[in-house]
Amino acid sequence: MTPAGKELLQGEKRSVGKNRLDEPDIRYSAGGQVLREDEGFSFGIYDLKNGTVYLLKERKPLVTYKIFEHALAIGLPGLCVTRQYPDRIKERFELPGTKFVWLSHSPGKDHHNPTSIGTLATLISSFIEKSNRSICLIDGLEYLVINNGFQQVLKFTELINEQVMQSSSMVLIPVSKSAFSEKEMALIERNIETIEQPSFGIATDKDLTELIDKYR
Repeated sequence: MTPAGKELLQGEKRSVGKNRLDEPDIRYSAGGQVLREDEGFSFGIYDLKNGTVYLLKERKPLVTYKIFEHALAIGLPGLCVTRQYPDRIKERFELPGTKFVWLSHSPGKDHHNPTSIGTLATLISSFIEKSNRSICLIDGLEYLVINNGFQQVLKFTELINEQVMQSSSMVLIPVSKSAFSEKEMALIERNIETIEQPSFGIATDKDLTELIDKYR
């Protein structure tokens, strides 16, 4: 574990294919550029690259979950850390084979105490290390701040970013920008790729109307 990880743990008392292939596929990205399978994948208007943490600013993480759903559909192993009850997420999205971690103070299988942010970072790092190319969704950053304070969560995001940059994996972190001050958001964004108000265009947004109603 990196020094940042050890510090975080002590503070508790903070684009892809179906399998690793010898000859990766060549495909065109959303922007019309050649995108190798081992570089990342495209979805909607976005080219998402391996070894990257993405911060997606949306009030409800609908686009984030659709990207995650797509990544699973093309064969990536997935980890979903969420404040939402996992069974409800499974009703809204097709997430077969996903490992869920529910941020909850109540004990139970696959439950994780939100105040144990150091062990949460270790859990995510271990998944990334074992899976080689994978995708992780962290839904509940605001809840982690409530339970740990902003500085600990900032250390957490930077530790995860360090781990991801050294891998072929990808992490999605949806946030509601109204939950953070301008200074806090700037600190989070400093070393992370940011997608402002994720959208796939007017036509696709209309297609998501029913999903949005169900999500509410």
